[in-house]
Amino acid sequence: MPNPPSISRPIGSERVTGMRESVIREMTREAHKHDAINLSQGIPDEDETPARVKQAAKDAIDTSSQYTITWGLPEFRQVIADQYADWKGVSYDSETEVTVTSGTSEAIVSTLLSLCDPGDGVIYFEPTYESYIPAVQFAGGTLIPLDITDGLEIDPDALQAAAEDASILILNHPHNPTGNVFTPSELELVADIATAEDLIVVTDEIYEHIVYTDDYVSPVEVDGLAERTVVCTGMSKTYSVTGWRVGFALAPEPLSAELRKVHDYTSICAPTPFQNAGVEALSLPDDYYADLSASYERRRDKLYDGLRDVGLDPVKPDGAYYMLTRYPGDLDDTEFALRLIREAGVAAVPGSSFYTEGTADWVRFTFSRNEATIDEALDRLAQNRFW
Repeated sequence: MPNPPSISRPIGSERVTGMRESVIREMTREAHKHDAINLSQGIPDEDETPARVKQAAKDAIDTSSQYTITWGLPEFRQVIADQYADWKGVSYDSETEVTVTSGTSEAIVSTLLSLCDPGDGVIYFEPTYESYIPAVQFAGGTLIPLDITDGLEIDPDALQAAAEDASILILNHPHNPTGNVFTPSELELVADIATAEDLIVVTDEIYEHIVYTDDYVSPVEVDGLAERTVVCTGMSKTYSVTGWRVGFALAPEPLSAELRKVHDYTSICAPTPFQNAGVEALSLPDDYYADLSASYERRRDKLYDGLRDVGLDPVKPDGAYYMLTRYPGDLDDTEFALRLIREAGVAAVPGSSFYTEGTADWVRFTFSRNEATIDEALDRLAQNRFW
């Protein structure tokens, strides 16, 4: 092992000050260490991936293992544009307005690094997916969290006040970690305020095909939003390929041109074989998406009922595959989550990881696993209850 560096100045740039390992990934490591069932990180089981999509990736390794064009395989970008015109009614030029990225997280970071200047205010709704906070910090932006924990609704006055000091708004829809689906009227409010205050909107729509309500619409379907919005989404959740790291950003050409600059000099291109498989994935029939939501809805109901049976207080989500769950007692959320892993053999994520600061009185479970695994997790919770 090398000696510690003899560097006299402080190590680490200002942009990473105060950051730590992702709590979600930490909980996964703890789950592995203690042989716990991992209901912390949204990792589907391997057999969730459509067989024809996996086969397309295997075939592409033999023929297509070199760089693609930086913005992505042309035929993949075209099928993305075609599908989003069909799904959302918004037309994107595959040459200039669709960029294939190394996961949705890269799409978000590239967007913020290219469109956020130091000091620019960035609004996001808390609880929030934990990577938005460091992404804003990387860009030098000013964090403007708006708490929606109680009621999971957007406060119009709070949003208006925040927008007056902001340049960008991040909207995760369906929402992680709560599974909330914002109503069409809330999205219209966002559109009105974003237009009035000239905000750029960054939407994370990675769970767009995992919804359990007829109320869901994409933000870009709301009048006035598509022209100022970068849509960040990808293959990970819809096709159960979280390790392939294939995302995409769709945006009007002036916004796309900027985010492509960061993407070009950081990622170069997303993995080529998996882009080829993406052409196959986005060609799946419509019933695939209906079956996907129906399957997760069954698992949602199973986990919801099971958590209530063991004395916890879950909130039933309308989208995504996570469940916010309150618990009795005085333990802080991190201690409760660690005891779940070590004593009950089930991993969840402490709620505080989804806030800029402070603690929370809840944890987040995922129901991305198969029904047999969820059953086993619930059995462990029932047999090893300490709350």
